[in-house]
Amino acid sequence: MLANYLKIAIRNLLRSKTFSAINILGLSVGMTCCLLLLLYIRSELSFDQHHQHAKQLYLMSSAVKSPGLNEEYPRLSGPMAAAIQSEFPEVEKVARLYVNIMDDKTLLQVQETGKPMKSFYETQGYQVDSTFFDLFSYEFTEGNSKKALFQPNSIVLSEEVAHKLFGNAPALNKTVRISGSTGNGDNFRVSGVYRDESSRSHIDARFFVPMYVGMIGNYLRQPNLDYTNNNLFTTYLRLRPDADAQQLEQKIPAFVEKYMRSELKRYGYDKRLFLIPVPELHLYSQIQAIVTPTNSTTYLYILASIAVFTLLIACINFMNLSTARSAKRAAEVGIRKVMGAERGSLIGQFLGESMILSLLGLVIALGLIALLLPVFNQLAGKSLQVSELLEPSIALSFIGLTLLTGLIAGSYPAFFLSMFNPAQVLKGKFVNSLSAVALRRGLVVFQFVVAIGLVLATFVIQEQMRFLRNQSLGFTQDQQIAIPLRSSESRGMYTAFRNEILRNNQVVSAAGTQYYPGIMNPTDFGLYRPDQTVNEMQNVKNSEVDFEYLQTMGFKLVAGRLFSRQFPGDTNNRLVVNESTLRKLQIPLRKAIGQKLNFNWHGQTYQYEVIGVLKDFHHENLHQPIEPYAFMLMTRPNFNYIIAHVNSDNMENVLGFLERKWKALRPDEPFEYSFLNEDFQKNYQAEVRTSRIVTYFTAISILISCLGLFGLAAFAAQQRTKEIGVRKVLGASISHIVLLLSTDFLKLVVIAILIASPMAWWAMNRWLQNFAYKITIPWWIFVAAGGLALLIAFITVSFQSIKAALMNPVKSLRSE
Repeated sequence: MLANYLKIAIRNLLRSKTFSAINILGLSVGMTCCLLLLLYIRSELSFDQHHQHAKQLYLMSSAVKSPGLNEEYPRLSGPMAAAIQSEFPEVEKVARLYVNIMDDKTLLQVQETGKPMKSFYETQGYQVDSTFFDLFSYEFTEGNSKKALFQPNSIVLSEEVAHKLFGNAPALNKTVRISGSTGNGDNFRVSGVYRDESSRSHIDARFFVPMYVGMIGNYLRQPNLDYTNNNLFTTYLRLRPDADAQQLEQKIPAFVEKYMRSELKRYGYDKRLFLIPVPELHLYSQIQAIVTPTNSTTYLYILASIAVFTLLIACINFMNLSTARSAKRAAEVGIRKVMGAERGSLIGQFLGESMILSLLGLVIALGLIALLLPVFNQLAGKSLQVSELLEPSIALSFIGLTLLTGLIAGSYPAFFLSMFNPAQVLKGKFVNSLSAVALRRGLVVFQFVVAIGLVLATFVIQEQMRFLRNQSLGFTQDQQIAIPLRSSESRGMYTAFRNEILRNNQVVSAAGTQYYPGIMNPTDFGLYRPDQTVNEMQNVKNSEVDFEYLQTMGFKLVAGRLFSRQFPGDTNNRLVVNESTLRKLQIPLRKAIGQKLNFNWHGQTYQYEVIGVLKDFHHENLHQPIEPYAFMLMTRPNFNYIIAHVNSDNMENVLGFLERKWKALRPDEPFEYSFLNEDFQKNYQAEVRTSRIVTYFTAISILISCLGLFGLAAFAAQQRTKEIGVRKVLGASISHIVLLLSTDFLKLVVIAILIASPMAWWAMNRWLQNFAYKITIPWWIFVAAGGLALLIAFITVSFQSIKAALMNPVKSLRSE
């Protein structure tokens, strides 16, 4: 019997080639989209699950509260790790990780005998405690992870960095010179090489060095370090197997009282400590970055919804086309029932046919996934592998999804076809029931509600991205070149390099700075008016700059003056602040110039004077509101960057000039640069990726919807062949017939537009709340999305309508 059912199923597929092709194509494309997105979501949810002690790993995070601040921070002060280890018996191991706040890249150099020096800038180099590899699992290809960081001046490299420095030769025990604040130009011995785990960990390390080296090592050796301030260290705990994290958290308030309360009172703010499981860090969106930028579960819900709805659209196509063609199979059902077939066996047969289609769709989908995975990786910023498809959990989920797809797609047609009355259908009295027609129309409406909703979402996301690109940031973005100074030698040549590049008349100005807009600035201090107490201080970001930096950046002055070499006293605790600083400190603009501001540090009060006020500007991305910001002069040049403002139509010529001047002063150090406007836009990479994914998958969902509409239109034209013939004989024009056949479907699309528009407006307004600065959704987006949906639907339907209208009425009426 099963062989007979299989034979009938194949025969039906071959007999209706067009409908079978539409169903298989729709299901395979829908399953491809769904499976790709499921792979992406699985990857996001699996971060840090591979560690041997993953269930026992926690981050100790903090929430800071003061009159001007209420924010979560993932870092603690230096001495906190030792205090945690000694205070809590539940904690088996503690390890700190330090992200270099001075250098965004580190200069690594290798000098082998008889070979030229190799110099590379590397990112994601972290300083960690020697216990780090007791918490986090890394597969070492050279060296021993248990002892890798025990010796001072040791370095552990990723395979990729080791290959760049030493080629195919073993790296173990080789010497690497590390410049910048990480290594101070000292030599380090390679003590291990590990396989890269950055694609599945929130720690995207390319190399590790011990904690007690470089600038931060010198800082940690100081006596009597503060428990409350200088929160620079991401602090991880590995709990004992029998420890309860919730019970541990209940002890933390007493720990805060013992170690931090007196300092917190002195500084005028409060702090709460709490635990976050390490596997949850990647999706902990309350904090913008924990070593690496976090992701939002909102995006995963969006992608999961797209995956589900895309597959549902494909299933709906199958339902609609199967029920629409039910009249052709009515006689078969009648004969089977007369011959004794029970309804259950008929349901099994029709479900079996849908399962066969689903399995065919899966085979095609797997082929498409293998072909499209490199493109999808580039689109999504992932490194998913085809080999992942062979993992048992993935394979079983794919098979389960295929069976579920076949069940959903075939359920209604199976129950609908199996309930036919054999006496009626064998007499030729079968009529396509109103309930079946209504259901088909309802499903078409649902398809287009989803498709139009995705179109609206795409338009809103793209408009918000355009707004972010074009929004005035409060300074000059264009033709600003940021050149990093990543070694003590390059910082030492700052003055000479600046003087050299200013000789070129295409370089308008150049100046040094610690930080510039678009990159992270972790430095801040608490300021308050002399008539206030320290408890009323406001948190203010700050950066030390050279005299000409504010002019180079094009900040707009609203009161007072900028720093000037004509006023040598500007180096003596003078500030240029933005308008937000005045608002936070409740200082009127007319009283700002000359205003004294206090800063309390370890019980000692330092006083600053405001000499200028800048119009508010965006130093971070537009997710965040503008914060109070203050600039001060650096007394001795030790800048992280030099910003060169140029005026040239030939940027290659200017960059070549800058590189030549750099090489003349630092021949052994690579010349690197970036454009300030591009650095700022990098803050929106997650949104750009989401926009691209939504755009592509929206187009695919529309394509699948149109495939189903095309099939239904073809069926409708076929059913109304004689009606069309009569109308043509009576003088109906082709355009009249096309409009007649198209109107029924376009009505359904209009209903879908009316349903989708308010739903999409609500959903996208929720999404826009993630931005401090955002668009108001314009009315034309709804008109454009609706018009696009109607146009695509009309083109899809009119193809079949025109074909039917052009048929010779004599042929269609001959049987009458």
